[in-house]
Amino acid sequence: MAGRWSGAVLALAGIAVVAMNVALPGLTPPSEVGPVVERSAAEPRPAAAGPRLVKYGQDIPSPEQVAAAAGRYDALPFDGIVMRTPESADIFSPRRVEHGALLRQVSALPAGLRMQDNWVRITLHDELDWSDDALWRTVAANAGTMARALRESGRPYAGIWFDNEWYGEGGSPWDYGTSTRAWTPSDDDGATPGLAPEEATALTRSRGAQVMAAMTGGWPDLKVMVLFGPWVSEPSTYEALTDAGLPYNDISWVNELSGPFFSGMVDRRGQATVIDGGEYYGARSRDEYATFADWQRRGFLLAGSRSVRAAEAQDYRSGVASALAVYDRDQQDDYHVLDADTLGDLTQDALAEATDYVWLYTEEHEWGASRSMKPEVPQEYVDAIAAARRR
Repeated sequence: MAGRWSGAVLALAGIAVVAMNVALPGLTPPSEVGPVVERSAAEPRPAAAGPRLVKYGQDIPSPEQVAAAAGRYDALPFDGIVMRTPESADIFSPRRVEHGALLRQVSALPAGLRMQDNWVRITLHDELDWSDDALWRTVAANAGTMARALRESGRPYAGIWFDNEWYGEGGSPWDYGTSTRAWTPSDDDGATPGLAPEEATALTRSRGAQVMAAMTGGWPDLKVMVLFGPWVSEPSTYEALTDAGLPYNDISWVNELSGPFFSGMVDRRGQATVIDGGEYYGARSRDEYATFADWQRRGFLLAGSRSVRAAEAQDYRSGVASALAVYDRDQQDDYHVLDADTLGDLTQDALAEATDYVWLYTEEHEWGASRSMKPEVPQEYVDAIAAARRR
């Protein structure tokens, strides 16, 4: 892998940008989030025992639904599943999440579930003002409440599943400016009107640190899976992946601020683990998964990143975990549903290249009992995934 991105780095040297370290006053996370134990940059995260396989999809259950069909879920060939609660869409909002109600929700998960690597999803639906200190105190408190409830439940949760794609209406909090060219400043458009790129980067990064500090205050050693890593914010990703033969739709121009927020979470991770979820569905072989994974873990750093400063690259590579994703549809072929053998092969390829996690995202079938109204998954799909894990 050592020379995979050497050509891309040379080609992109003219546009590579390293973020300035701009301190903004008044953005220190509030004391209510609790203490944060900082990890030394020289201290690597613990090595994983092997990649874990997690189920995610449109058939996402609540903890109560898993409890009601625990045998069915435990029969699935996964190490864990992603669940939702009514509060999942309220974490990043001005609505305060109530601890007692959330604790009751997440405590419904059976303590003796075979799958021990389970997650609760949080999503983005509300427009967010990055400069609103009161709003971000509420967001941070909500995130801390979620982490605390998962820990206090005593149930087999790994942590928080942050699906950081924008699902709301109106302006995305990740969109620096409304231009289709990444990092184009604007006095009155986008998520941070009037701010220069380095100012917007610093502000967004501080909010990521604030939210992560709250999470670790509630659960010091939790895991946070963030589905799009900092590479999604880099214009270099499109050129590098397409030059390597991987299909990719450049979405950096609507996601400039996602990477800095991720880096802010890394800044305040303490003893927690931040995971780049690797939401990329274009790989169709083990070699293609390896190519994407190399860009995800180090290639975008070598090309120059606004989200991860050059001095932080070593700590990032040693301290940030990663995942690879498998999708049950083919984005390059009108989203047709993959057959069971193909889905199993892709899962096997991803597991062979993953270091920490692989997650299977499904839209076509109901794999459990979430009342999604989708057809029940055929046994051949379950068998194909089980075989992929054994190989």
